[in-house]
Amino acid sequence: MNFTPKLTALVLNCPNCGADIDTEEVNIPAALARCTACRTVFSLADPSQATRGTRLPASPRAEVPLPPAIRVDQWGHELVMSRRWFTPAVLFLVFFCIAWDSFLVFWYSIALSGEDTPWIMIVFPVAHVAVGIGLTYLCLASLFNKTRIRVAGGELSVRHGPIPWRGRVRLATADIEQIFCTEKVVSGENRQSSTYRVNAMLTDGRKIELLSGLPEADQALYIEQMLEDHLGITDRPVGGELPR
Repeated sequence: MNFTPKLTALVLNCPNCGADIDTEEVNIPAALARCTACRTVFSLADPSQATRGTRLPASPRAEVPLPPAIRVDQWGHELVMSRRWFTPAVLFLVFFCIAWDSFLVFWYSIALSGEDTPWIMIVFPVAHVAVGIGLTYLCLASLFNKTRIRVAGGELSVRHGPIPWRGRVRLATADIEQIFCTEKVVSGENRQSSTYRVNAMLTDGRKIELLSGLPEADQALYIEQMLEDHLGITDRPVGGELPR
């Protein structure tokens, strides 16, 4: 009876950022490996050492200038950054919303003015009404809202208003190990678009999203830059972040 051994591919992941380790970065005689994503060197022989990888110094990042949409106020130990949501692209959404809502008003003015209006004329556009309400809410938020990022009293907070919006965050600054940015790519039929996020890596390994939907990479990178500078965090590479 012949036995054919099964070969199993071993995938090695970085204990710091979770990225796959290239085979070229593994030194078997020395039992060491290096992550090209975050430049962490860790031991293969001792698992306890793998969680305390020694980070190699990262190359300094170019300073990001203040984007026009962001305002910064700093008083001693307090930092406040605000970003307005309005962009010229919002105007197209406003005109589309007006056209959509106007059609619904016209439709129901006809449907409700008659005495023998078929019930289907009233029920059929209900889904369109829900879409119209959502569009109207989004337009109001895009026109008037600002995001406020505040660091004070040992706490980092993120709020959106005056139109209520989800995404409020409160974190103790002592729990923040790193700030990093990521890109979200949305593919359409004919083109791709990107938005950017600002995230926090906590000391317990969790990743918390601070901001999302930023239209420009410079806005995300500037916010990261200011938060790390204010909190005294040394910038380190994180797997999956925006290219350095």
